[in-house]
This record gives sequence, structure tokens and C-alpha cells, in this order.
Amino acid sequence: MKPDQQETIDPSPQVLVVGAGPTGLLLAVELVRRDVSCLLIDTLDAPRGWDRATVLHERSLQIFEALGLAELFLEEGVRTRVARFRSDGAVLAEGSLDLASSRYGFQIGISEEVTESVLTDYLHARGGAVTRSTRLVGLTPGEDAVSATLECAGERREIVTGWVVGCDGYHSAVREAAGIEFPGTDIQVPWAVFDATLEGWMDDYDVASVHLDRPPVILTPLPGQRWRVYLRPTSETSDLIVEASEVLERYAPGVRFTGVENPTRFRCHSRVAERYRSGRVLLAGDAAHACTPAEGHGMNTGLQDAFNLGWKLAMVCRGASGPDLLETYEAERQPVAERIVSSGAAAERAHALTSVAERASRDAEIRRTFANPESARHEAAAASELDRSYPHSRAIGGDDGPGLAPGHLLPDTRLVEPAVGEASALHELTHNPGFTLLVLGGPEADPGQVGHTVAHLAEHCPVVSAVHGLSARPGGESVGRIDGSTATQLGATGVTAFAVRPDRYVGFRDNRGRPDAVKEYLDALVA
Repeated sequence: MKPDQQETIDPSPQVLVVGAGPTGLLLAVELVRRDVSCLLIDTLDAPRGWDRATVLHERSLQIFEALGLAELFLEEGVRTRVARFRSDGAVLAEGSLDLASSRYGFQIGISEEVTESVLTDYLHARGGAVTRSTRLVGLTPGEDAVSATLECAGERREIVTGWVVGCDGYHSAVREAAGIEFPGTDIQVPWAVFDATLEGWMDDYDVASVHLDRPPVILTPLPGQRWRVYLRPTSETSDLIVEASEVLERYAPGVRFTGVENPTRFRCHSRVAERYRSGRVLLAGDAAHACTPAEGHGMNTGLQDAFNLGWKLAMVCRGASGPDLLETYEAERQPVAERIVSSGAAAERAHALTSVAERASRDAEIRRTFANPESARHEAAAASELDRSYPHSRAIGGDDGPGLAPGHLLPDTRLVEPAVGEASALHELTHNPGFTLLVLGGPEADPGQVGHTVAHLAEHCPVVSAVHGLSARPGGESVGRIDGSTATQLGATGVTAFAVRPDRYVGFRDNRGRPDAVKEYLDALVA
């Protein structure tokens, strides 16, 4: 091990994170910004110069907004506003991404290595680092700590850590060492990918183009009017460029690929880890789930894993909560993984159809889905990943509604005359490392009662980062204003209190003006 690498390895970090892809980087960021010591290691000597994941969904943009990074991605990437579905030479439907009630009515086309670079810079700016050329070769879990053996440059070193999180991909050394099963199936038909310019392309550059032909070809936009091209090659030795060109020729005669880079074949899998936690060892990202790239959910789901786990693990490490809080990580995130794996498997089957009758039935179903406004909105929410919810989690409680129920994501809602900072939207008030309490006064609520509730909660809830009071009616000291339509959307008529978790999900809702009930929820959560 080189001397400079020895110096970077903390022999007793609170958390060891294995794998410095997007999931591991975001988890390290979430821990470091909460003052939790974290050792992030990766086997690679340097960051990858290219990686095949492309799309950042709207939920990922919300996560990056909370970190103050969204604008960087908006500047670096290309905004993709529509998915256009084609088959047998015809356009079947267009799926708008601006239907999911988000300020981001689009996805961002950006290569994965750029996402990693932004997160790495953020981590470095806050005193964190990636320790490279280092791999995990052994784990010995204990009741109060984990002993880990690391290897670098042929030398081995032992460290003792409170927790280990495997973010080390499909072939996870952490998962194997913890003895966690990874059931599922391997997708038999390989995928392939390359980057290129389309010479003679006369169509839009902000539209993902899905060609359900034989072979299927998916074009995803990249900056500079480039494309990342995914396809299902017909054989292990077929010419990828020729096969993709033959499909596009049916829709855009004369178009051709130029400036081709990074042609790669790869295998995919449909698997979800049997457990996300074994004692003091946890899994996240591709170490916990593997799915087809057909819907672009793999990396984005890993980012959400990290954002969900980060604040919980930090609370445990800082003694603000007991380890049982970590049980809610698996309970919330494993069903999401099972959902994307199932959805991806269905997409795989749809791509593989060869019968004329089956393909016609599939195409008719796509037309019906996007012609119906309700189902089109459902598809947009699923594609953006804004429809994930945790209504049955142990980290959720309180009154169901009307409007926004516990376990659901706080939507983008605008403020009127905000009393706090420069926030223009309600969710911007929740960009905190801890819980945020929102006390909302609906049309029937006395603003003075809102202010009284805020004062009580601010005094008696020390684990909370901020308490904000807002009313749909004017009046009341230190009470901001919400739009009446916002109160209606959230179901706030009288005084309604929301305990919003650090990941922007509503943890608790109180409809009856009971500040003690909110405190009891928080006390139980951190017990």
C-alpha cells in the first residue's frame, strides 16, 4: 500500500461504504454532510471515463435540488420532455413527461460519469474523499462493530467500523461476504449500447425515441445533439451499427450514424436481494437489485436507496435513533426494487415479441394507454419515479388525509409571501438534513393558532431542523402565506401539521391541532 493511501484510510470510520458509483457517492455525501465519518473505497484506480447509464429521472433531480446541485445537471445535460414510441414504421404514441405535477417536466440526458463527477466534487468540497485502488477482501461482523479487511497494492489492512454498506454493484463482494442471497433470473438476450451522432436526423433532439422493431432500438438524447443508442443485437457477432441503422431507415430514410464511440455488449439480470440488511451490513443500488435498462430505473433507484438510507444511518451513528430505524430502509426500498424488476421484465417480454398478432396487440395497448389522460399521467409518474410511496412503513404515522397522506412525497407546491428565506415553493423549506415541520393553516384556521403550534413544536422537538408556519389566510405574526389552491391540494382546512422527513416524504400528519402527537411520533422514531 502506498504511503499516501495509508494516510487516507481511517482505521475506525463510523461507516465503510464499498463502491464509488452514483449510489455510493450519494450515500457518502449524505453521511458526511451530517458529520458522520465515512470511508468510501473503490477498486478502480480512477473514475470511469464512460459508463452506459444515461437518464436522470425527475425524482433524482429533486434529490439533487435538495443538495443544491440541480442547476449543475440542468446545465450539463439535455432536457428530455417526451418519449415517442414507434413500431413497424409508424408512430404509436407520445408519452409526455410533463404530467407528473413536478417543476421538472422532463428528464435529463447525461452520461453516468458526469453524474459521478458532480457528486465527487460535492463530496470533496465537504471534506470527504474516495479511497481508490482498494478492495474489500473480508468481513467479520460483530454485535457492536464490523472488522473489515481491505487490500491495496497487494497489502492488506484491517479496519473496524460501525456499519458497512455495499454499493459495489451486481458482483457485490459485500453481499457475498454477508451471505445474502440474490434470487432472480438472468436475461438471456444480450443488450448493446454505443454513442453516436445521427447525420441527416430531422426529428427532435429532446425526445427519447423507442423503436419496438426487430431488433428493438432506443435512442436517448445526450448533450451536443448526440445519442446513446441501446439495442438488442440479433447475435453475439452482429454489426451493431448496421442493425440499428436498418431499424432507423424505416422511419428516417438516409439517416446514418457518425462519430460512433464506446460500442459495448452487456448482459442484464432481474434480481432483488433477499435482504437489504444483515446485522451491521447493508446493501444499496445494484448490489441490492438488478434490472433491464429498458426503462432507465437502475441507477435512479440506487440514488433513491442512498437518499433513503443516508439520513437513517446518520441518525443511528449519531445516537439520535436506535438501530431498529434501519429496518425501515429494507421495508421501504425493497418493494420498490421488486416493482422495477417486475416492470422491466414485462418490458423485456414486450420487446421480444415476434408474432404478428402479439405485436399488433402490444402496439394497440400502447396507443390506448397514452390516449387515455389518466393512464398517461400514471405512466408519466412511474417514468419520473415520483409515484413511489411508503404508506405501510413503521417510520410513518398519523392521520390519513384528506389530501397528502403519510408515506407520500411532498409535491411541488408554491408559496405566497413566504415568511422564511427566499423559498418560492413549499418543498424548498424542507431542504434540511433533519426533519422539517410544516404547520399549515387552511381557509378555516386562525393564523394565530398556526403561530402558537409552531412555537410549541419548535420548543419541544429538538431533532427537527426547522419548523415553518404558513396560512391560507392573512394575519398572524411570523406566519407566511400559502396559496389557497395549495391548501386544497394538501387537504389542509384547519390547522394541519406535517412532519416531513429528510428525504421529503411525509412521516406524520396531524389534522387536529395536536402538537403533542407530532412530538410523540418523533420521539418514537428516534427511540
